[in-house]
Amino acid sequence: MDELDKVAARHFRDTQAAAVSVSGRSLPLLYKLVSSLVSPPHRQALLVLDLDGRFDATRLTCGADDLRHVYVQRPARSSPEHLRALVADADGFMLYAAAAQASRSRQWWGTIVLGGLGAGDIMAGWKGWLRVDRDQVQAFAPGMSADEALAQRNARQQAVDAAGWAAASPWGGFIFHEG
Repeated sequence: MDELDKVAARHFRDTQAAAVSVSGRSLPLLYKLVSSLVSPPHRQALLVLDLDGRFDATRLTCGADDLRHVYVQRPARSSPEHLRALVADADGFMLYAAAAQASRSRQWWGTIVLGGLGAGDIMAGWKGWLRVDRDQVQAFAPGMSADEALAQRNARQQAVDAAGWAAASPWGGFIFHEG
């Protein structure tokens, strides 16, 4: 995702911190990013450490062959020390573990940590410098009655669904759509 790369580069230039830290409704961005990284033309492999148990691989839009290169671990413990050890061991897992043998021909991208801070290439949690929310949709007209609002409910839902997602930070932002 070129837009994310640009925002992350500006953040790195100003802070010298390489990791991307996402807050808000981060899952749509993570699904889009993971799907993009493992699919052509990138064809990379990555590890998702899911501390919250919220990552749903069925939401990825990549093919079944590419999905085999997304490794999801749900560790029982999530202490900062254990999390750092898991991230540090990720390279060894990708190189030497029998479970990752199918991905040895692919470039190793890195680690996404969902629900934890302080480790990984991308972290998604309650605190982060890149905030993801639904993109804004025009509000109902002032003075509209409840009956009028109910009559427009389906059109309104279609507008919300079409609006996509907004990622915003002090270093820039972008709009993206799922899929």
